[in-house]
Amino acid sequence: MKEYDIVIIGSGAGANLIGDALAQNRTVALVDKGPVGGTCLNTG
Repeated sequence: MKEYDIVIIGSGAGANLIGDALAQNRTVALVDKGPVGGTCLNTG
């Protein structure tokens, strides 16, 4: 099983954390059931 330092659920506001985590050399998994960007960006 692959391991990650951080798992982010939802690509709306949670996506803001990805850049900071990668800058700190952490591994990140992003989980979202819909299109990247979240509800506000895609349907709001």
